Amino acid sequence: MIEIECHINIRKNGAIYLNHQKTSLLNEINHRGSLSSAAKQLKISYQHAWNMIDEMNSIAPQPLVIKQRGGINGGGAQLSVYGKGVIKEFNYIEAHVIALVQKLNVEITL
Repeated sequence: MIEIECHINIRKNGAIYLNHQKTSLLNEINHRGSLSSAAKQLKISYQHAWNMIDEMNSIAPQPLVIKQRGGINGGGAQLSVYGKGVIKEFNYIEAHVIALVQKLNVEITL
């Protein structure tokens, strides 16, 4: 069976600003309140997660994630209001792309 598959990358100035992996990380941070816990859940290194957040925050007009390094009281991470809006918008785009791909897969006759 032939099937269309689509992966969304949203770029800004040539750099990948958002994709499924990055928004999954944002969702996990929102759910867990911790970059470390989010990274473990997604089976990626803490450093890789930190780098993804830094990259998104540097590309975005406002920070998506507010980070606090560990210490006596431990660290934490939370989404900014802007970050929550970005996730909502990405999910909207992704849902429409998925619906289109599903429709095309029904219609394809290659």
